[in-house]
Amino acid sequence: MSITVRLGTADDLPHVAQLYLEWGYRSTADASDTLIVAEHDRRIVGVVRLTVEHGVRMLRGMRVQPVYQRTGLGTQILELAAKHIGANECFGIPYTHLLPFYARIGFVEVQPSDAPQFLVERAESYRAEGLNVAIIRRPA
Repeated sequence: MSITVRLGTADDLPHVAQLYLEWGYRSTADASDTLIVAEHDRRIVGVVRLTVEHGVRMLRGMRVQPVYQRTGLGTQILELAAKHIGANECFGIPYTHLLPFYARIGFVEVQPSDAPQFLVERAESYRAEGLNVAIIRRPA
């Protein structure tokens, strides 16, 4: 299985949007995002976005096609994301069962008092929908 993990381009945006729709993920990729995609046979099978919201760098929308999960592909995507995050602070809101996965690149769970208010509100809205999420931070 030959899979390439690379920086995404504007040409990837429609494909990422379609995959997010298929996966039931409500957000979408924007031209201002840094996309990291995994490609197999010229099809995107995994993605994560680096965004800036309210002046805060965010890791968002990490998704891998189910058939490719637990193959190390997500780790490859995450490692390339870490290179692009660099020494910058970065936040995210993953499912709690994925905390050890994100810890691989230095993310730690933070209390709401240590997170930007808009993220606290977003995490609370996810929890109100029954999602088990945490706020994570990768320090600068």
